[in-house]
Amino acid sequence: MKQMLPALDDKALLALTKEGERELREPGTRLTPDQLEALVLMDDMSTVAQTVKRVSGLSGEESDAVRERFVDLVAKGLVCCGADLGRGALDPGDFFTPSVGLPAGSDLGAQARADADIKLLGRNGYCVNMARHPAVPRERADGDKLTVVVVDDDRNICSLLKMYLKLEGLETRLATNREEIVAALRQAPLPDLVLLDVSLPDADGFDILARMRQHPVLRAVPVIMVTAAATREAVLRGIQGGADGYVTKPFQIHPLVRAVKEVLGLKYDAGDTDWDFAH
Repeated sequence: MKQMLPALDDKALLALTKEGERELREPGTRLTPDQLEALVLMDDMSTVAQTVKRVSGLSGEESDAVRERFVDLVAKGLVCCGADLGRGALDPGDFFTPSVGLPAGSDLGAQARADADIKLLGRNGYCVNMARHPAVPRERADGDKLTVVVVDDDRNICSLLKMYLKLEGLETRLATNREEIVAALRQAPLPDLVLLDVSLPDADGFDILARMRQHPVLRAVPVIMVTAAATREAVLRGIQGGADGYVTKPFQIHPLVRAVKEVLGLKYDAGDTDWDFAH
């Protein structure tokens, strides 16, 4: 018998817990894309009704389905609601940063709400370091090395990533433009992972992601977006487009390497510099 989850008060405020923040800031999440999308669209200042309407409006889903998802996230301890909100949920910076969300008691019209949501989505500085752990363990033959394609027009970043990935025993192919991307993806063996920038001189990373997800051979290749596109809108495009991870620039190398580990299904011990497959 399915367990009945508690109802949410429409006027109660929703906020991410520390555990919910961790799902977006530390690699290794096992949440579904829909659940991650709901967390990204929370601004910690809106009510249940406002947040449900925002998610359903942007995803095209029915409000009841979105509400059930938030109930589940509350039950998992990733979101707190109403009376569960303590002083710890408020950051001192909130009092000095102009809010682009709607006040809890706001009763503005649909257009005003839509405008507020657009501002929320487009606000720069939304940083994440998200990577999904693979649902199915990856397999490889003994002695085979994993291959990562790094797509970035900054050659310094390419060289940096190549150096660190090589230290971890990973083969690396570099691509800085459309022609090099096509060549890197066509080269055998099929890459095990693509680290993909968004802003390229003659290509768009989101378009590349979409084409990969439609390609009969490349559709299953994991992709982590590594980009300076640090807005909620960009993160949502990555999640909805089928990205397995999203890391905003400027990034720290260790968290990025951990994101690579999670998506490839590798394990890493803090005292050991070697990679190995998780059992």
